[in-house]
Amino acid sequence: MTPRASHGVAAGAPADAARRRRLRAADAALTAFARGCGVAIIVMLVALIAVLTVNSVPSIRRFGWSFIVSSEWRPNEIERPLRDEAGRPVIEDGEVVTEVVRPSFGALPVIVGTAVSSLLAIAVAVPLSLGAALFLVRVAPRLRIAGILSFLVEFLAAIPSIAYGIWGLFVLAPFLQQHLEPAIRRVLGGVPGFHWLFFESVTIGNTVVEREIPLTGRDMLCGGLILGIMILPIITAVSRDVLRAVPKAQIEGTVAMGATWWQSSAGMLRYSRSGLFGAVMLGLARAAGETMAVTMVIGNSNRISASLFAPAQTMSSLIANEFAEASDLHRSALLEIAIILLIMSLILNIVARWFVVGGSARTAAAH
Repeated sequence: MTPRASHGVAAGAPADAARRRRLRAADAALTAFARGCGVAIIVMLVALIAVLTVNSVPSIRRFGWSFIVSSEWRPNEIERPLRDEAGRPVIEDGEVVTEVVRPSFGALPVIVGTAVSSLLAIAVAVPLSLGAALFLVRVAPRLRIAGILSFLVEFLAAIPSIAYGIWGLFVLAPFLQQHLEPAIRRVLGGVPGFHWLFFESVTIGNTVVEREIPLTGRDMLCGGLILGIMILPIITAVSRDVLRAVPKAQIEGTVAMGATWWQSSAGMLRYSRSGLFGAVMLGLARAAGETMAVTMVIGNSNRISASLFAPAQTMSSLIANEFAEASDLHRSALLEIAIILLIMSLILNIVARWFVVGGSARTAAAH
């Protein structure tokens, strides 16, 4: 070793040691930052569940399990005439006897509204989404438009829900009211078995009367359609990625055996059915939790009706409409509904993840 080289090593050793210390410090800082972010996410989720649970305790203690199966939603205490078994007002000393009815809360109408609107959205979105995903994977690349179409699908998923709500309120609801729903009534109105679609029974006093449902366009059908349009790009994007993961050998093998384009496409759908089902579940979770768009078009009626032309309400729309003015037991009941919605969304996401991740793992294990 020359004197010059010996001098270089002696001068470079402290610099290398300092560099390694800086790298170790950077690694430690990044590790601590990543762990802190992970812990923060868990803390936020626990805090969210804790706040909802603690504030909904008064409602849980007051109503118990009857909260889920009751359909009565009365936020304010009211005073009304007391009626006898025949439905006639009770009169004593020439005056009508009144009774005070305490506030009562039941979540059944909004649970039914959320379930029906979500299933309607799935029925609308799934066929269109799967067809669009097949087009993006098998046809669009040959036409050199796969990139722009994929961008447009992802852009649709990023549009704020309030924009969908405004479009539904000023375009979709008037179209349903003036054209589609009257046409359905003209076609099916006289067909036996469809009477329930256009008439409903209501209780006035103690008397049940039947009346025709007014076609307003702001009803369960409009709410389900707007949700279906909103979740369509989500299901399409996930389904496209799932179909892209199908091995080319799988497609080429079916074509080599003489399968037509449609038969090979059906084979792709069968091969990736677990992932596609997960995509549908993700869309369902999004539909169940959507708030603003459905609030603007569903009619916001807290009644259960079998007709799609009757106004309804979902869990999220009820919370959005009443939470600002709620207090005490009313607010507690709304937060209990939020817990039910949270649990429902959590279950749907777990099922979706199990199908998507578990399906991919099973497919990989099979090969």
